[in-house]
Amino acid sequence: MPNFSFDIVSELNMSEINNVFDQAKREIDNRYDFKNTPARLEWLDEKKGFKVYGSADFQIDSIVDILRKKIATRGLDQKI
Repeated sequence: MPNFSFDIVSELNMSEINNVFDQAKREIDNRYDFKNTPARLEWLDEKKGFKVYGSADFQIDSIVDILRKKIATRGLDQKI
């Protein structure tokens, strides 16, 4: 009887993630509805993820939406 096996490798292109972060941060800095608010985007320790700040739920939802759009534009999977 044959014995089957396979390996799954998931690689993340960090340069694309850096581009997503930079573009999203630039958009947040330029948006009128985020002026003079604590809304911002930061890296977690060792660039393992993003931390989103906002003074209201709509700001956090907007920033997450910006991130999702930038990720989709780069052709990356939303689950990253």
